[in-house]
Amino acid sequence: MPVPQRVPWVIAVSLLLGACSMGRTARGVPGHYAQSFDTATNACRENPALCARMAGEEAVVPLAAQRLAEFGASAAAVVLVLDTTLRGDIEQALKECAAHARTQVLFEEMGGRSPSAEECNEMVMDKKRQRSMTRAMFLGQEMHRVALQCAGVRLETLRPGGFSLEQRYRYDPRTRKRELVSKEEAQELLRQWRGSELKGTIVPDIVLHEGNALWPDAAYDFKFPCASGSEATPWSTYPKGHPYQRLTQKDVYQGALGVGAWRVIPWFGILP
Repeated sequence: MPVPQRVPWVIAVSLLLGACSMGRTARGVPGHYAQSFDTATNACRENPALCARMAGEEAVVPLAAQRLAEFGASAAAVVLVLDTTLRGDIEQALKECAAHARTQVLFEEMGGRSPSAEECNEMVMDKKRQRSMTRAMFLGQEMHRVALQCAGVRLETLRPGGFSLEQRYRYDPRTRKRELVSKEEAQELLRQWRGSELKGTIVPDIVLHEGNALWPDAAYDFKFPCASGSEATPWSTYPKGHPYQRLTQKDVYQGALGVGAWRVIPWFGILP
């Protein structure tokens, strides 16, 4: 699959700022650009001292962004201020989803308490998947399910069209090319007993992008400790015999996607 060229989104924001300076409200811009301003507007309502109004009271931007524009700073610098705000909102939403997922699953499966280390290692029957596994694996899968549902709802509001959940990628380290693998294609390969063709593919929990998952902006994986959670859950390391043996998920995600990869862990938040 040919990789399309990325269109610099700074251009769109430059046009938007130009429209503001002429006293017009920008219409029809992509949703994730508009959301950056929406997020800034909400923040300004809470702390108006940090903000200034532009374009005849029609648009509100952080005061720092206005000052950058007034003194001739590049559009890219203004974009950075606004995008940082949105990124913070997204990561806060992911942290809340992780905490919500752990709380809900422990309430449903453990009466609200954390399991002991011994209980984490016990074998249990997963009735949905019709197989036995450790309680740690079972709880982790259930927490992932709830967290991803939560993330889908929150991100659809914050960054509509600018994210993917459990997007599978096929990556060739020799050519450094990646391609998307749809869920339908993966399911069909498994149905035909050709699951080996999926070996070496990667499936980050969440990928942020600008409308095309082939061009990611960041990747996130939920990690859920089973017992007390006194230590942050590490990135998994691929076992011997795997195409990525001895590498961590973080290593592979960053190499394949070309962006930063982050863990989302209850109590700990966003970690590299």
